[in-house]
Parts: sequence; structure tokens; C-alpha cells
Amino acid sequence: MADTSLSFIFPAFTRDYIDHPGQNLPGFDEQFSQLLHTGAETVDSVLSDFHFNGQTFPEDELRTQYLTYIYSCTASVILRKHNFYPLYTAGYSMGIYAAMFDAGVVSFETGLELIRLAYHSLLDSLKIGRFGMGILIGLNSEDIQQLINHFGLRVEITNQNAPHSFVVSGFREDLTKLLEHSKEEGALHVRDLGVSLPYHSRFVKEGAMEFARRIGHLKFSSQGNQIISLIDQTILVTAESMRNEVIRNLFQPLNWFSTNRMMLDKKITTFVECGTSKDLVKNAKFVDGNYRFFALDSFLLQ
Repeated sequence: MADTSLSFIFPAFTRDYIDHPGQNLPGFDEQFSQLLHTGAETVDSVLSDFHFNGQTFPEDELRTQYLTYIYSCTASVILRKHNFYPLYTAGYSMGIYAAMFDAGVVSFETGLELIRLAYHSLLDSLKIGRFGMGILIGLNSEDIQQLINHFGLRVEITNQNAPHSFVVSGFREDLTKLLEHSKEEGALHVRDLGVSLPYHSRFVKEGAMEFARRIGHLKFSSQGNQIISLIDQTILVTAESMRNEVIRNLFQPLNWFSTNRMMLDKKITTFVECGTSKDLVKNAKFVDGNYRFFALDSFLLQ
């Protein structure tokens, strides 16, 4: 039975495995190795070379995406083995694939295939220009949009993490200019996220439509628990709505802040970040409310 106060959150792709939350959990390494082996057999044999203290493929975007998904799916399996069942699941950015695996919408192998097809569909569609994503902290959305408009920048706000924390996507040249101008305008922190695809923006709509065509043969099922869309905070119910979500998730802006607030309004008081880092745990301090946000290890070992 689902815990009506519990939500699992699956974060975006990351390269950070230092002090990862699963390292001291009984059974984690074994479960991760099993899924890593399946990933190597399914999409990329080189994944078998991965080791937390060795080869982590930090400069390979696609392998980084596979590995983050495998890690998040491992977290899901471990949590459910401990009989934790969330009322809501949410996938932050490209964490949508692990969220759907957790909820039983797609198989583990299908999730890997979705990642592969999304990456190549978007990459194939961006024939001209270099792209990227960045984060801005300390300005509001009006400030950022004013800078974009004033300097004619080909950049979009593509996620809101907190009242003054935003993700932006667009042409790398213009993204760099926006980050520089934002610092001049008083932003507390700016950072290039080091990715080459402008996720959640109009720049990849063509690629998202190609992705839609390429995933027509993949199976989506009705979910085992409720999944919340980061795009419009609707609760996804049908298999077709899940399929549509992974498509529009690529080219439409997200709002993690509104999604978090929506779950708080639904009386969710415990959130578990099911990933390799603790970025969403850190972000939670900017959201008012009576709730607790845990990394995987601190939740299971509390």
C-alpha cells in the first residue's frame, strides 16, 4: 500500500559519484551491478567498464545518461525491497525515464532504449550551431527574460527550481552571454551545465517529433503509482499520457518549483531523491513548507 505522505523524486543526469548515497547501503552494489550488466547487454557493452572509483565516463553524455538511469533504477528497487511505496513519483528533467520504470510504466530495458532514442533524435536534428544549458540563481524570471529580450539572445528559461533559481537552454554563444550579463545584473551564482543539447526548449522540437516516431513500437503501461508532470503538474494516468509525456518533456519548459508546491498541497511530507547526488535535497531549502527531503542513504538509515 502506498504511503500517502511519501514521494520519490528521480533527478536529472549527473556525472558526480563522489560520496554517492548508495555506497553504504546493504545490497546496493549487487543490485547496481545486475542492472549495469543488463544495460551493457542492451544498449552499450562498454558500460561494463564502469566503476565508481575508476572509469565513470564523465565526458560522454550518452553513457552518463545511461549510468544515472541505472543508478536511479537501483535506488527504486532498493526502496521497494524495503517496502516503501510512494503515492507520487516525479522525474526531474530526464529523470522521467527512471520515474516511469519505478512506477511500472516501462521496463528497465525500455527506459534505456528511450534514453538512446531521445539523445540521437535530438542530436540528429541540431545540424547547425552549438548548444547548451545553464543555471542562474539570484534573479527572477522577469529579470532573466528582460536580459534575453534586450540582447536578442537565442535562449529560453526551461525550468524553475525555486523563486530565484532557473535553468536556461539555447545556443551556446548566447547562453554564455546570458550567464555573463546575469552576473553583471547581480546573480548570486551562474553555471554552465556542460551539456550539448538544449533540453526542454523549442530548439529541439523537431528532434522530439522524430523521437515520437522512433518510439512507436515501445510498450507503455498504466502506472502503479501516480506520476506528476513537471510541465503542467497534471497527474498522468493512461499509458498514452505517459508516452506523450516523454515526448513533450524534451521540448517544453518544466517547473520543478510548482511541482514541489503541488505535492506539498497534496500533503506530501517526505521526499526521497533517488539519484547519485543530493542537488534536489539542497534545493529544497529554498521552498517553504513543513516537509523533509532526504537523500537515499539518509532516508533508509534514519
